[in-house]
Order: sequence, then C-alpha cells, then structure tokens
Amino acid sequence: MLLTIIKHNKFKECGENEKRATAHLLVLFSFIGLFIVTGCFFMAEWVLHIGGPYSQLNPVKWLGNIAGVALVVGSLLLWKNRVAQKDQGSSYWDWYLIGLVFALGLTGMLTQITRLGGMAGLSYTIYFLHLMFVWSLFAYTPFSKLAHLVYRTVSMTYAEYTNRP
Repeated sequence: MLLTIIKHNKFKECGENEKRATAHLLVLFSFIGLFIVTGCFFMAEWVLHIGGPYSQLNPVKWLGNIAGVALVVGSLLLWKNRVAQKDQGSSYWDWYLIGLVFALGLTGMLTQITRLGGMAGLSYTIYFLHLMFVWSLFAYTPFSKLAHLVYRTVSMTYAEYTNRP
C-alpha cells in the first residue's frame, strides 16, 4: 500500500483527479524531503554538536533547497487546480491548507535568502513567522484537509487488506 500512496496510483486511475496528481506529489515529496533535512540538522546540532550555519554545498542543504522550491511550486499548482474547479464550491477547508503550505515554503526560502543576504533582523522575523506556520501545521492537522494523510492511508490499507476495490 505504501508504494500505491507514494506513486499516487489512485489519482492516476481516477480521471477526475488525475490533474491533481503532480501537485500532490510535489507537496508530498517536498514534505518528506524537508522532514529528512530537519532530522539531519537536528542530529548535527543537538546530538553531534556541529553548529550551523552549514555550507551551501552540503548535500542536505541541497535537498532542503530543492524540497523548498518543490513545496512552493506544488502549493501554487494546488492553488491553480482549486481555482480551476468552477463546478465545485470552495471553503475554508480547501484554502487553509493550500495557503499554509505556500506560506511554509515561502517563509522557509525567504529565511535562508535574507540570512545569506546579511539581513539578520529581517531573517529572524521571517523565521519566527515560519515557525508559527510550522506550529499551525501540526496543531491544526486534525481539523484541516491534512488529516486525510492519516484517514486516507488507513482507509486504503483496510480496503487492500479486505480485498475491496
């Protein structure tokens, strides 16, 4: 089931949702990449006591940059897809997560850009906003569309286990 979820096979089987697969894949893989980056730098800083800032040539930093760009692009594609659905209404549930994902990607990238540009005060302010968005992501997950990450996974696993289509 894990491969089905990672490849988004169900999106590709459903003609109605097929257009959304690329945006979802970008966001999914960017979150996985950013989770790996966060874990690596947490270990470096707090376990191995290797303080930052880290070189831009560091492969973990490359993964973070690629995943950050993918998060912004994926969220913009989600936005575009949502706007294109004229036959469906949109509500808070639809827009909250898209806006939050975009804000996470944008503030993460801007934090790095302003830090590299030597604008420490602005960098700290943007980083504070970024951390607020990260907290919101976790705090509001059960109440947003991100909850489908858990609910849909359980549902698909159960359907596979019971041999239901």
